[in-house]
Amino acid sequence: MEHGFLQILLTILLVMDPIGIIPPFLTITSSYDTKTRNRIIAEAILLAGLVLGVFLIAGKFILDFFGIKPGAFYISGGILFFLIAFGMIYSKPGTNRPPPSEEERPVSFVALFPLAVPMIAGPGLLTVIMTYVSGDTPWLSTALALLPALLIGLLCMFTVLRSSDLILRVLGVMGIAVMEKIMGLILAGFAVQLIYNGLVSLCVI
Repeated sequence: MEHGFLQILLTILLVMDPIGIIPPFLTITSSYDTKTRNRIIAEAILLAGLVLGVFLIAGKFILDFFGIKPGAFYISGGILFFLIAFGMIYSKPGTNRPPPSEEERPVSFVALFPLAVPMIAGPGLLTVIMTYVSGDTPWLSTALALLPALLIGLLCMFTVLRSSDLILRVLGVMGIAVMEKIMGLILAGFAVQLIYNGLVSLCVI
């Protein structure tokens, strides 16, 4: 279980990509003061946690309802992870996510979109949850491993966003880009392994 938990945690951190989110986050919140920015971060983390919690609780039931086999979801998840990894590796620094609108928006709306969804609780992270809950391991065991891993991931995201100005000054845009590309390479390897596991599960190979 310890190895499984560490694998889940690493996958969540790779897909969540706290370091890569810094440039677009600073752009989105550039017009707000520090107090307002911290409020946006807190609300975004809370909203993202609620979205992830819904998928953690209902993910397996959704797959069962639509009759999606675990192997099929492994393959689809692996393809999605590979596309995310490809974007992390080949994107220009700070451009891996869509630019925000120039229009001033309410604080709660900014916290919900685009920060909570899709920048934190995006399709990749939701796929991570669905992939693990669709496995052969009992749902409760999987949930008990996923829940603390998600909480740690959200805590890391909260810490990184609160320290985003300092991290950007220390690493610079190029330093952040290098770290993101390394994480992309690791995620690409995980994606290929996931596709292979899906093919084995479906008895294709």
